[in-house]
Amino acid sequence: MKIRLALRTAAFVAVLLNACGGGSDESPSPIQIDIDFNSATTDWIGGFSDYTPETEPGDIVVEQRSLPQPHNGFGLYTFGTNRSDDLFIYIKRKFTGFTPNVTYSLVFSVQFLTEAPAGCVGVGGAPGEAVTVKGGASPVEPLTVLVNGQFQMNIDKGNQANSGKDALALGNIANSNTNCNDPRYESKTLSSSSPLRATSDGAGSIWFLFGIDSGFESASNIYYQSVRVKASPIGS
Repeated sequence: MKIRLALRTAAFVAVLLNACGGGSDESPSPIQIDIDFNSATTDWIGGFSDYTPETEPGDIVVEQRSLPQPHNGFGLYTFGTNRSDDLFIYIKRKFTGFTPNVTYSLVFSVQFLTEAPAGCVGVGGAPGEAVTVKGGASPVEPLTVLVNGQFQMNIDKGNQANSGKDALALGNIANSNTNCNDPRYESKTLSSSSPLRATSDGAGSIWFLFGIDSGFESASNIYYQSVRVKASPIGS
């Protein structure tokens, strides 16, 4: 079945610091990637998974939007309704400049706007604690594939609040607001509590993926503001 996705071209800035020179006799060097979703030059690709043909959401949105007031600037907005108690909405992009076939230790930091109040289980709208933000990496492109009647990822991202081999659960989208009847957007930053390991491909590329993994049958959204990835080579 064709996956429907509302995706506009959005431009961003990606800065790679301390990139390796790529010579065969050079030792791999640390790389830092900084993404500012308020800027514009690099495309990200949106997608979604964890559904069946019967529960496929028809309202997925991944696009650049103005941030809601009182916040200024732009962000990468993702939205979708979980129809089966399980939905993963993700963004992905391939980065080059890594030493080929080297394993890196990756640390993620993600800043985003969220309107999900805390402690609102049972109240209308998705409780923030039931939606997990994830950061992942893979030498192969993360794709949604059909397996035994289920649309799922071709990498191991884990499920909902659990990490997988290729992605870490960074935390949930609940903000500091506890008034469940008056949601408001706040900026929140989540970082890795432990590193993720990923190996670059033969061309020195790694795909990075970020997403929200919902475990509650309702709509969820966030605005990505910025992402930082610190990649340190393991061994020589």
